[in-house]
Amino acid sequence: MSLSIVDGPTIAAGESLSDGADCSGGSIVRVTIPQEYTPANLTFQASSDGNFYNDLYDPDGEEVTLPVKANTTVVVSAHWTRSIGFVKFRSGTRASPVNQKVDCRFAIAVETDAPAAGVESARR
Repeated sequence: MSLSIVDGPTIAAGESLSDGADCSGGSIVRVTIPQEYTPANLTFQASSDGNFYNDLYDPDGEEVTLPVKANTTVVVSAHWTRSIGFVKFRSGTRASPVNQKVDCRFAIAVETDAPAAGVESARR
């Protein structure tokens, strides 16, 4: 297994919903929150094809929410991360979005099945 870093998505200044990020190469395991982030929890929209997005809810009908703070990295170990092909981040919730004061660019670490760089296969 190895980590791949997705540069983005970005929530533009004056907006609460980001552009889409392609995480189809694996499972989301970590999210880095920019220092400029206006305080709010993150919620998500997910897509299978990167074109049509829907709000992300868990099997109990609850909006998937990630508590975050600016200038931090958050480990994500939830099962829902395996179901994401493409993702958008929302500051705040569907019912109460929080507009960002400046552009906020996130980074997403995705765990892939590829061998880690520099690691040779044990099989020869």
